Amino acid sequence: MDQIKELIRIATHFNVTQEYDNVLQYIYDAERQYLLNILNLEDLPSELSELLDKRVAARFIDHHKDLIFKEADLQPIKRLKEGDTEIEFGGDNTLSYLSSLISKWTSLEGTDITCYRTLKW
Repeated sequence: MDQIKELIRIATHFNVTQEYDNVLQYIYDAERQYLLNILNLEDLPSELSELLDKRVAARFIDHHKDLIFKEADLQPIKRLKEGDTEIEFGGDNTLSYLSSLISKWTSLEGTDITCYRTLKW
């Protein structure tokens, strides 16, 4: 759970305290079972633990957006300049930042999940 809490803290600057441990555990169990159902396996391969952690963190952020907006100092990067190269990121507010983060972390597209899927005969 500490890795998931750290992901949430890095992404949102929101400190997940022990009072949220039961919520995190519930989300973790649900996401783990979801992945196991997709894979048709009984145990989750260790190579997919990072994917599971990101999905749990994204679900927690999605369910607690209002609290995170209220308590966290969320200042996403809008413009980055190095030398003569400048990159400007889209999205005018923190809601669009969180929405894109949640979408990216919950998406199974582009992941290695299909490498571990077994078929039922």
